[in-house]
Formats: sequence, structure tokens, C-alpha cells
Amino acid sequence: MTSPSSYLLAEVRARNGLPSLQVTGEDGRSKALHSLYDPEKEACSLVNGYSYGGEGHIVVLGLGLGYHVVELARRFPEAELIIVEPSSDIYGVARGSGTIDALTDRATFIVGGSPSEALRKITRRQLEAGLKPISVFRFPASFSLFSDFFAPIEGSLQKATEVKLWDRLKYAKFTEEKVRVLLVDFDYFLTREVERAVVRAGHRVAAVTLRKGDTGEVIVSRLMKTILDFRPDFLLTINHLGFDEDGVLTSFIESIELPVASWYVDSPNLIIKSFKENVSSFTSLFLWDKGYIQDMQSVGFEAVHYLPLATDEKIFRPLGGRQKKGRAFACEVGFVGNSMVVPTEERLSKVDPEFHPLVNRLAEQCLRRRASFDEHMERLDEADRVRVDGLTVSSRVNLEAAVLWKTTQRYRLQCVEQLCGFDLQIHGDKGWKALLNGNGRVGKPLNYYKEVPVYYNRCIVNFNATNLQMGAAVNQRVFDVPACGAFLLTDHQEALGEAFEIGKEVIAFDEVEAISDLVRFYLRNPGEREAIAARGRKRVLQEHTYRHRLSHVIEQMRSRYSSGT
Repeated sequence: MTSPSSYLLAEVRARNGLPSLQVTGEDGRSKALHSLYDPEKEACSLVNGYSYGGEGHIVVLGLGLGYHVVELARRFPEAELIIVEPSSDIYGVARGSGTIDALTDRATFIVGGSPSEALRKITRRQLEAGLKPISVFRFPASFSLFSDFFAPIEGSLQKATEVKLWDRLKYAKFTEEKVRVLLVDFDYFLTREVERAVVRAGHRVAAVTLRKGDTGEVIVSRLMKTILDFRPDFLLTINHLGFDEDGVLTSFIESIELPVASWYVDSPNLIIKSFKENVSSFTSLFLWDKGYIQDMQSVGFEAVHYLPLATDEKIFRPLGGRQKKGRAFACEVGFVGNSMVVPTEERLSKVDPEFHPLVNRLAEQCLRRRASFDEHMERLDEADRVRVDGLTVSSRVNLEAAVLWKTTQRYRLQCVEQLCGFDLQIHGDKGWKALLNGNGRVGKPLNYYKEVPVYYNRCIVNFNATNLQMGAAVNQRVFDVPACGAFLLTDHQEALGEAFEIGKEVIAFDEVEAISDLVRFYLRNPGEREAIAARGRKRVLQEHTYRHRLSHVIEQMRSRYSSGT
């Protein structure tokens, strides 16, 4: 075997005048890669002895000057060609000779590197094209010359062909009453709740753990094994976690016809608009804020549903006889939330400093008038609109995020300042101490599962201020606090009246200036406060648990993707 970097290469002429290649190895022996009589006739003979199934990719092991590749392209016009060549010198001569000029739009060339790198690139191209079947064509002259390079590639590809992954990964979905859900686990806060809710409803779950930085190919390989063993009816992810920017996972999902449910609990405009390769008819979106439905439909998603947040009633519940627990949390008014100081700085760092004054102006406008980012953009003067229109999609997304985070920071501060005259206890980040100048008690962040439920039980009034990315939706606290049988005072969002009877199950304020009067009233009227809290808990248990939400997801996925429909 000759190393791809330890030989001499010479271009010679065959008797019919066509170019050929002669390779001289370290041992001094020379070998012609093509016939020295008629390279094209030789290529026809090689292809005559090759059997192609009529679908998918032909992986060609060895390029030479490409006579056999040109013949493969002519003979099988429906095939997608992937040519693997370890020698960049040979590839350069082939390009210079003009013999493969006609293949530039028909073929993918993988040149140089290691066998494992070549396999990764083959897999990626296969996934991008929808995991179509692979057939291997061995160019004998190159294979014998670089056998140590080609042999492991050929062996791996043959194994994949023999197990018939294509056939095993495609199967009928939703054939039984109880479904199988493949859950993408990125250690996101909702993952455990979703998993428990599916199981409590009597269905089965298999979770695949993924990590930030995993490539599309790595993610696909991890999912593939579970799909083969578990045969899920659909894949469930939060905020499209696990899906790569290039759409490799989406291509794989489409190729095996596995439905995907992605539940967005953050702005989809800040995520999916930059990753349009993930638009697919096999993906259904579930949005916690109905205000984004039209945006996602305009991106190209066909199935977009409204699915508000919920609570895990096994975690968020009244303390009952354990009233001594969490005495340190006792206060008149409590708020668990981020000051948004650090997140705002991080978002601003991704925006060109030239646009920072515009971020501040837009944040002020959003604070004065609660409207969507796009609505405020429409009110920009012509000069600013031209500047914004000139941004890339990702830069515009970063601008929007910075405005929303900056507005939320100012809004939360305005709200909390209304509470400083009471016995106030805040648990969040250190940013609050600087913002409040010593007003109120600022504690460390709380563990969501172990400490926050106790905290809600110990606060007389639990306060909530919604993140401005939630145009119409309500956040987690709106369900978690009532689930504890505790009293909630929250800002008035459009979705609040759809989830609760305002005034009887929760109390809401329309203007920041009304906050202190409402707090004072309900501190002085414990009977009314406790009755509202009790009715709020009853409504949550009847309609707003994660089991309710996941049952709805399963119903929608079955309706759209059942093999029997």
C-alpha cells in the first residue's frame, strides 16, 4: 500500500491520446491508474460489472482522472455520487485535466483527511439528502494503491447496508392506544416534568441525553440506536433543542418519517428564524404564546398549536402539616426572578455598538406601550428602518433579543420598586442588590424543585412580573403559585383570562402604579386572599397540569401523523 503523501505522480498519454496517470511508490515501482490504451473503454467495462439498486448514493472509492465516475453519472443519472479520494494531488490533476468538469453539479468530492473523517462526511451527506441507501463502487487501481485508507471505509459502509437501517428505521406510527415518546434530554428545566407527565398518562418514554456542542451527526447516531430499539411514535423536544443549524437532524427525521413535536417555552423568533433548515412537514410546533403562531406559519411550519405552560402538581402543592418548614422564607411579599442585568449585558454584547442607542430607544417605547417588537419596528423613522433592514437574520434576532431583555429589566425594576415599602424578600441574582440600593431582602437563587415550592407557601403575597418576550402568554409562576394553594398577584396578560377567572382565582394589575395598593389590600384581607388562592389551586388541578398539556400534544400528534389517517 502507498501512503497518499509518499509517491510520485506523472501524467502520461494513452495510445488513443487521452490522459492517464502513473504513480511511482516508495519501492520504485510504477503503476498506471487507467488503461494506457483506452481509459474510457476500460471505464465502461468497470461500470458494466457494477450493480446499482436504482436509489440513493453511489460512493466511489478512488477518483484517478474520473473516467469511471463520468460513466457512472451517464449510466445512472438518478444517482447521487460521492467520490472519496485520499490524494489531493490526484484530485488536483483530475480537475486540471478537465475530465471531471461535467461532474461539479452532480457529485460530492471528499478529498484527503483520514478514513474516519471521510466516513463522517459521507454520513453527513447521506443525512442531508435524507438517509438514502448507499451503494459502493470500488475503483480497483486506486483501491489497491491506497488499500489501508479505503478498506475501513468500505467495511463500515457494507455493515450499514447489510443491517438494512433504512428499512428498520421506517415503520408505522401510532398503531396502539398507548404511545411511545422519544424525548430529547438537554437537561432543560421542563424535561423531567414532561417525562413524568407522559408516564403518568400511561404512555412510554425513552430519553436520549444530549450535550451542548454535539454535532448533527453525533446527535443522529445517538438517536438512531434508541429509534431502532424503542420504535417511538414521535420525538418530543423543548425549544427545538438538539436540532442543528444546518438541518442535519431534520433531514434524518424526514427521511425516516418520524414526527417531531417541539414545545416552545421561549420566543421561537429568537431561535428558529435563524435555523430555517429545520422547517419540515414532519414537525409540529406547540407555542406557549399564541402571539407567535402567525410568525411560525410564515416561516413555513404547517402545524402550529397553542400550548400554554403548566405545573407539576406533585412538586408544587400546599405544605400541609409541615408548616415549620421554610420559616426563613416568611415575608409579606415574595418574588422569585432574575434582575435581567447580566442577560441584558450578554445580549447587548452580540449587537453592534452602533445599534446600542437604538436598543435603548426601542426599550423605552416597549416600556411605555406593550406591543410586539415588530409593531415597534414599524414605527421607526426611515433612516433607522433602512439600517435595521440591512442586518442579517441572525443580527436582527440579536437586536430583538437585546431590546426584549432590556425592556424586561426596566419593567421588573419598576414593579419591584412598588414593593419596597413592604416586608419584601427577593430570590434571584446579585443584580438586584445594585438595582435596589439595599431596599428589600435579596437572597440567593433557589432550587426550583426543592426550595421554590416551600417559598411560595411561606409568602403571604407572591408577586409575578412577566418577561416581555411573552407578548400574550403567562409564565411558570402563574401555575406554580396557585398549585401550592398560595396567593398570586401578577400582571395582566391576555392569556391570564383564558386560564383563570381574574378576580376570583388570581389577582392581576394593569398598571404598575396599582401594585402597592393591591398588595396592601390583600395583606389586610386574609379571608379574601385565602379564598382566591383556594379557587386558583382548584382550577390548576382541573386544567393546568403537565399531564393535561402532554395529553393534548399526544392527541394532536396522533391526529396528524397516525399511519391510519
